[in-house]
Amino acid sequence: MKKNYFFAAAAILLMAVSCGPITYNSADNMNLRTIDEFAFIEPVADILYYDHRNRPAYDYDLSDDAADLIESIIMSQRYPFSDPIYMDYDREGRSTRKWIQNLGDISTGRLDRVRVPNDLRRAIEDSGHRYGVVIYTSGYIRSREAIRYEERQEAIGDAIGAFIDALSKKNKDDDKKKSSSTTTYHSTENKTPYDSRLYCVVIDAERDEIIHYIHPLPFLEKDPLDGRDVEQMLSRLLRDFM
Repeated sequence: MKKNYFFAAAAILLMAVSCGPITYNSADNMNLRTIDEFAFIEPVADILYYDHRNRPAYDYDLSDDAADLIESIIMSQRYPFSDPIYMDYDREGRSTRKWIQNLGDISTGRLDRVRVPNDLRRAIEDSGHRYGVVIYTSGYIRSREAIRYEERQEAIGDAIGAFIDALSKKNKDDDKKKSSSTTTYHSTENKTPYDSRLYCVVIDAERDEIIHYIHPLPFLEKDPLDGRDVEQMLSRLLRDFM
């Protein structure tokens, strides 16, 4: 897969709450298992990396590696997908990549208004298929140094909060003292080492519409670059095809 040097401006909105997939089917409620083969579009991945000061940054290499891993696992399994169809996401396909990145913002109630990018629709048709599958993943990897830094900041915040609380209590009467409690001032930011989120859409190139949509599929503390984790995630994401 080519390196994706298109800057992913929209940083990833990550959910820390695990829930089941919300699946949308078009009005005809097509059974995906009745289709012999789907065109498999090159996956798109956006991965953030938190550095030693717990600062997130888009990581091109990790994003490419995550997309490659999805492709590798898909090709090693018995999913009814074609060989990967590679898109020029760095050049003419930039708008298509952006469209895929925005999958997480699509409301199932407005899917009938979502038009498929022309180059994506043509790629599916040129492959000899009517239906195509697009998989997108977003996530982050937090370094050990980032977690330690956040823990130190949290400890400092707690110490400052306890000191301020203690000073304020000196000027309160007994009743107020009974009702007061120590306040913590640490960050509530999630310090998990990694997180992943997966999306999948099925496109009907002939009708120019999305006919199947899993939105969204978060996995708490799943490593986007761990083969076992990703295989487990894909198995759940793509179970409607098997």
